[in-house]
Amino acid sequence: MNAELYTELYAALRDERNVVLIRVIGHRGSVPRGTGSACMIDDHGNLVGSIGGGLSEFRAIEQAGKLLEQKITALTTFTMTAEEVSDEGMICGGSIDLFFEPILSTDRKALELFREIDQLIRCGGDGTLITLLRDADDGAEPDVRMLVKRDGSRIGTVVAPELPCNVRKALLVDQDGTGNRFFFEPVAARPALLLFGGGHVSKSVVPIARAVGFHVTVCDDRREFANPDRFPEADELFAMDYRETFAHISITGSSYVVVVTRGHGADREVLEQVLRSATAPAYIGMIGSIRKRDTIYRALVDSGISETQLERVYSPIGLDIGAQSAEEIAVSIMAEIIRVKAGGN
Repeated sequence: MNAELYTELYAALRDERNVVLIRVIGHRGSVPRGTGSACMIDDHGNLVGSIGGGLSEFRAIEQAGKLLEQKITALTTFTMTAEEVSDEGMICGGSIDLFFEPILSTDRKALELFREIDQLIRCGGDGTLITLLRDADDGAEPDVRMLVKRDGSRIGTVVAPELPCNVRKALLVDQDGTGNRFFFEPVAARPALLLFGGGHVSKSVVPIARAVGFHVTVCDDRREFANPDRFPEADELFAMDYRETFAHISITGSSYVVVVTRGHGADREVLEQVLRSATAPAYIGMIGSIRKRDTIYRALVDSGISETQLERVYSPIGLDIGAQSAEEIAVSIMAEIIRVKAGGN
């Protein structure tokens, strides 16, 4: 889910602007963006987000404007034309299923729900937004959305199939015996990348992580390795003892932790603190050889860390792509993180 999109959506409703939310709810073949991609357009013509660009997005925006005037929903399938396939550099075309959902600023229930989503994102929480899909229906129809937070609390009254409240990626669900279809999508803050160690690998990781939407924090116990001159693109920097750092950062279910300090001792110290965190992060990766990893693991088991906890750690870190340079290792690390984030193995 695009956290920025939903923050902007709430801001539009709060400012008394009506919007149309356009979501990719399914796709076949080669398409620029997959299920869960979304954009919105307001009644002033402002566009936020993307469903892939090109002619399909242009046609979708045109349709959205008409639907906003009529204040009705729509389920539409767009098949990519030969021109679009050529423009996108794809060998074969595909099609995308779109759900157009006008959301009106006068809809008090919608305003309350999207306010909750905005607050959840800003507070670093997460949950699932469930939307009843309907074609050519009143855009202000009540009881068509529900937010389920991680703690199980709910905003809205949709009677939907039971699924875990922390859905990892968008999915379409048919409700048995009713003919109803629901779209489940994760609601989460911008994912946080916590980099422990300010060396060459981290220096190469930061711009990649920022480019793919992570809030990046760099921690190092040496000020000359954790400063704005070395990491101009980092969102946060901590130059202090690693143990002290944990009093200043939060590890949540949307955190991705990369341990690349300058030595075995610091790697072990950081990894132990992360594994003892009250909330398990989405990803923990530690750089180093198998021999180094096994040495650190034995020491951690002796200190009370369980084998089950250690199974959560990706080490050696990164996808095995034969990386050698710091830049190549950075690519392999971010590729692994993206795969985990997308729900891959």
